Amino acid sequence: MTAQPLLRKHSLPERLRTAAAVLLAAAAPACGVRDESPSSILFFAAASTQDAVREISSRFEAESQVPVTLNFAASSTLAQQILAGAGGDLFLSANVHWVKEVVAEGLASRRRDLLGNRLVVIAPWGSGLQLRKPSDLLDPRITRLSLADPESVPAGIYARDALRRLYLWQSLQSKVVRGSDVRQALFFVEQGEAEAGIVYATELRISEAVRPLLELDTVSSQPIVYPLVLLKSPGEAAKRFSEYLSSPESAEVFRRFGFSILPDQAAGIASAPRAGRQGPTWAGETPPGVPC
Repeated sequence: MTAQPLLRKHSLPERLRTAAAVLLAAAAPACGVRDESPSSILFFAAASTQDAVREISSRFEAESQVPVTLNFAASSTLAQQILAGAGGDLFLSANVHWVKEVVAEGLASRRRDLLGNRLVVIAPWGSGLQLRKPSDLLDPRITRLSLADPESVPAGIYARDALRRLYLWQSLQSKVVRGSDVRQALFFVEQGEAEAGIVYATELRISEAVRPLLELDTVSSQPIVYPLVLLKSPGEAAKRFSEYLSSPESAEVFRRFGFSILPDQAAGIASAPRAGRQGPTWAGETPPGVPC
């Protein structure tokens, strides 16, 4: 399994291998049937999912003998790569917006809302900071608040919107330290470069250098949804992997890393299109207007 490393632990050979895979995917034919040989799968996945996705992909590789190349980044970055022609087989986004962009360009064949998450306020482990309510973020001891980029990265957008609903954003935005993705936002707090941060609850499962202060409840934050998209003209191996990601075995791994499994996935039943909803579903039908 080839994967793009965390931002704070850059590995040039791995970055070059991932970049090469993305460029090769971009060079593939845009229309027609793709090569269905079990050569490889290129999976674009939100940075916040990487620990669970690495484990699931390794299991799939062992069972299927099909290598999976992983490209981890902010969902906005991944979507822009796909829209620019990078290709790929599957896209697991941390929000719906970027999936809609991909669908609108006719680059998706199927979509399933797979995972859920929550927002938490964190502080460095040794910090004496205590918060009892969201408005305590106004504490003058907090001079820097770490978020993923609130203009484009889902984790940051969710955090910004939650603070707006709480009427806190205007007072706090000047204190915001922006990370390129949620892992960098976490890293800033781990290193003490920010007194507090807002990240996904799942980040607490992979860091011993921070502690939770407060959870932002669903009243103050919109539901966090991770859609899984099977991209255009997928091979059989990619189809099998998409089902594997939705299997009970994979659900167990996602839960262990703190994700919730959305109802349709938990029931193991494909969703029918909702009234007024546009875009592909797991029915596998090509949406009207998608060119080939």
